[in-house]
Amino acid sequence: MDTLNSLINILRTVIIPSGVVLRVIYCLIKMMYSEDEIGVYKKRIVNVIVFGIIAELVFVIKDLINWYFG
Repeated sequence: MDTLNSLINILRTVIIPSGVVLRVIYCLIKMMYSEDEIGVYKKRIVNVIVFGIIAELVFVIKDLINWYFG
């Protein structure tokens, strides 16, 4: 169980936020070079930010359930 908890903590603190930041940077760079598709990349940035928020909420809800029942 400790291995699973450490994997979840690594996902929560390192992998998911860094993936969100890297994807936003990638979309911003693509927006600079492709002016015709600015709307597409803005929508992708919004989707990535929404994903990051939902991913964090899942972990918060998991922690609340563990605290309440555990």
